[in-house]
Amino acid sequence: MGMNTMDYRSRLLMNSKKNYLYYTLTFIGLMSLTYGIFALTGKSFIWEGDGLAQHYPILERFYTWLHQGNLAGWSWNLGLGADKVTTFSYYVLGDPFSYLIYFFPKHHLELGYNLLILLRLYSSGLAFMVFARQRHFLSSSQLLGTLAYTFSGFSLYVSIRHPFFLLPMILFPLLAYGIDRVYQGRSWYLLAIVTALALVSNFYFAYILAIGSLVYAILRYLAIRQRLTISLGQVIGRLLGAGLVGFLLAGVLFVPSLLGVLHSTRTTSHFANGYWLYPFNYYLRLPNAFLTTGNPMSFWVNLGMTGITFLACLYILRHFRAYLWLNVGLVTLLIGMLFPAIAALMNGGTTPSQRWLLLGNLLFGLAVMTLCDHLTQLTQQDLMMLSLGTLGWLSLVWAANGFIFSNHPHDFVIYGLLLVMLLVLLSSFGGHWSQQRTLRVIGIVFSLNVITNGYGYFSPNSGGASQQLVPRGIAPKFQTNYYDGAQNYVTAQPGFSRSALSKQYYYANDAKTNMGMNLGTHDVMSYFSVQNGAVGDFSTSVDNAQFKMNKPIIQADSRTTLNNLLGVRYLFARSNQLGIQAFPYGYQPVKRHGKPLVYQDKPVHGLGNSYGTVILQSQNALPLLYLQPNAMTTKSYNRLAAIDREQAMTTAAVVDGTTRQVAHRPYHRRTRHVAYQVTADSSLMIDSFGKLVTYRQQGNQLDPKLVTTAETSLRRHNQDRSVNIQTDKQRLQKLIQQNQRILRQSQRVNQTGVKQLTSDNQNQPITYRLSIKNPRQTRGTELYLALSGIQAKRFTVKDQYRALKHTRIFQNREFTGIERLNQLRRSVWNLSDGAYQLTASSYQNVNTMTQLGQSNLSDYQDKRHVLLNLGYSKEPRRHIKVTFKGVKGISFKSAKLIAVPFGKSYQRQMSSLQQSGLHHLKVQSNRITGNVTTKRATILTTSIPYSTGWSLKVNGRTVSTKRVNVGFVGAELPSGHQQIVLTYQTPGQRVGVVLSVIGLVILAGSSGRVWWRTRR
Repeated sequence: MGMNTMDYRSRLLMNSKKNYLYYTLTFIGLMSLTYGIFALTGKSFIWEGDGLAQHYPILERFYTWLHQGNLAGWSWNLGLGADKVTTFSYYVLGDPFSYLIYFFPKHHLELGYNLLILLRLYSSGLAFMVFARQRHFLSSSQLLGTLAYTFSGFSLYVSIRHPFFLLPMILFPLLAYGIDRVYQGRSWYLLAIVTALALVSNFYFAYILAIGSLVYAILRYLAIRQRLTISLGQVIGRLLGAGLVGFLLAGVLFVPSLLGVLHSTRTTSHFANGYWLYPFNYYLRLPNAFLTTGNPMSFWVNLGMTGITFLACLYILRHFRAYLWLNVGLVTLLIGMLFPAIAALMNGGTTPSQRWLLLGNLLFGLAVMTLCDHLTQLTQQDLMMLSLGTLGWLSLVWAANGFIFSNHPHDFVIYGLLLVMLLVLLSSFGGHWSQQRTLRVIGIVFSLNVITNGYGYFSPNSGGASQQLVPRGIAPKFQTNYYDGAQNYVTAQPGFSRSALSKQYYYANDAKTNMGMNLGTHDVMSYFSVQNGAVGDFSTSVDNAQFKMNKPIIQADSRTTLNNLLGVRYLFARSNQLGIQAFPYGYQPVKRHGKPLVYQDKPVHGLGNSYGTVILQSQNALPLLYLQPNAMTTKSYNRLAAIDREQAMTTAAVVDGTTRQVAHRPYHRRTRHVAYQVTADSSLMIDSFGKLVTYRQQGNQLDPKLVTTAETSLRRHNQDRSVNIQTDKQRLQKLIQQNQRILRQSQRVNQTGVKQLTSDNQNQPITYRLSIKNPRQTRGTELYLALSGIQAKRFTVKDQYRALKHTRIFQNREFTGIERLNQLRRSVWNLSDGAYQLTASSYQNVNTMTQLGQSNLSDYQDKRHVLLNLGYSKEPRRHIKVTFKGVKGISFKSAKLIAVPFGKSYQRQMSSLQQSGLHHLKVQSNRITGNVTTKRATILTTSIPYSTGWSLKVNGRTVSTKRVNVGFVGAELPSGHQQIVLTYQTPGQRVGVVLSVIGLVILAGSSGRVWWRTRR
């Protein structure tokens, strides 16, 4: 009996080991069939959003640092300058796979990017199989469960969107395995090592994995507590010990990363974006999101279950008591999906993103293995539950769609495969199939399901994700040709300087990419998930309209003084922008032989701007370090308006508290308030019968740009019925009068300035014109529109329904019952989340304020005030056009036009500050040196983002640094000759190294002691 048991266990172990080979072969097959479509589409794995803007350029920069052998310290290529560890730990530093890029030639980085994604995907399956083996499932069940885990909807999606998000899919099964080893009375060392890997991989996922591991540990303990051979105290001690040692081991990366996050722009976000419940349309979309792929995501719900996974979940729910704690986990997961607060807590108290649902894939894998182990034991009641559950779910999808199936055709293929999988189980039961035969057929259907799910993301015929992927070879070409080679001029110039893109350089109002960091231009634009909070404080203090949490500066809104304060000496602009685009004051084209130097366009398919590049240079940009003879307290600074704060920093350095020797200087305002009159442009609004006739004659359109002339009647004297307004005059008159009232009310409210922007009764936004009363006031100035007390009125379902109803009346078209019903469906499914844009156009300039919607999970901030730069011009401005879109209306407490004059006095002030810059300035990665002589005490003022990692020595003596100008490094200096040395070390690095060494000693000592005891 004992021998037979031993033989069975040996065979089981041997079969499970063979599973690694079977998994590898199956993975290669499924991967080839699923990802092989990229060979047909000509696409790379690089997403044109964050993939092109963040992941690829970050990998290239990381590649450079690897070959330089320098991964820590400060880098001037990261926006205004940033710490390498705190910035890149979110992406690559803690990802072991990223280091393999070292072995790829630089011209094959895109290939390396793609292959590393597939390697991570493969490794996630290996990790799950390690976990599954010790659970004693049948080897065939382990294989199918592993494949279901590997090719989950989450993994398929993030592989082409956020590749490093695959890391938690690798680490979570290993953490669970380590916890199980502790419960088995085995070593806790593996758990400690995996915990360390989780902590260094990414602080965000480390947090999610910590909660997931805690929940798993509790549920697993409750499930097996009666079979444990060690006491609860020993279990807790070993788990805590593993966690503590893991934390110590991870210290070298985790401590600096944690400090970076705690002092980042992320700490200002709103809990759950202000949601108590998700919008109603989220709950309507939820049933369809469980199984389908390729549809637009809502709050990052991205399950993409295969049919067998869905049926497995129904099976364990059917046997709730038998799999009690597994079901507790499943029910907890389902409840967590319903409430934004839970998602926000899982995201560290920030946005209600459902990325944490990745943890559910472990549970789903367990459910699949459980079902596969019991295929021959399914009862009639089980199959009835699976059938009713499947049909019930499809009915729920139908009802949530508004009692129609208006899904993408790809969804029907997925639901068809679910029904086929159910039919396989029914046929197996009815035909008394063997388990081997059943698993073989399930494997075939499952493979088709995986490939279909993958095509939801990868095929242009199935979903939108594929359309957003960059063609092969384009990313490296775009990186090289980003400035058309104009960076060569900038990098050849002596001294340290920064650069920025002009507005609309790539036909976008703001830049959203890190391409500049690999070209040596010191572009102030940076797009990282972790940004220095001090830079964010500076940007928000001056009301930079472009500020976002992960892009705090962007182009500094092309503001003259803001660019000069940041030391932006060069602007890159399209060659056709000269003479038609307003640039900041003092920025003049670089010339050669008396003509602007133009770098010919180097086209990049689908990404270029089709024009060459010119460089504009400022003579007013301040050096990296200079001396301010005057100071201003933060309290005085905060009393100023945002536009005055920016100008005040050119006359005095803003410092906290008082200074011992530097005099405080009050700021005398230079800005001018410009009076204007508001007029609503009703040209596109149907507010008379004459306009209605024109509207119908022009193909139901008043906008001359969109007019399509309606076909004239065949009979010359026969009035066209569509143009005839006599048939429905009463209703038409009522709507026309309603628009007239909207106009009168708007004009009344806006008599003393813009207080309200509104829409007509077709929900068409009304354009407003601000006519400047004294245009001469704006000559030689930079003009701003300052808006405060902003409130937006979202479209309701009723608004959207009525708008279409009114449009049909104006068009003399019937608003049928089915169209009414469909409009209600669309309105409910597309509820407004408050996202809108407000655009102000002036002479040679267009600027847009973007309010991201409440459902935005990266940068949502409710903007109550904004300062829009309308550009500098020598010529007087007479009119400002204001438009908006996305909401029904916007109201303001105040809307002011402010002019900032620029001229010789400004140039003299900036020249004076430039002359106070350090002599023999030498800027290196972690060290800045220079000297200066002054006759009186001054404030050392810099545009170096503030960090406690910077230390200052003056004439060999350590001098404490302080924040100056809200977000930068500075110090108070005495008079006389000063030798300045600034050095940088990552905050927390020393402590982290010490903790890691302690962790290694404890781990080595503990494992050595166990080895010695075992040997004896």
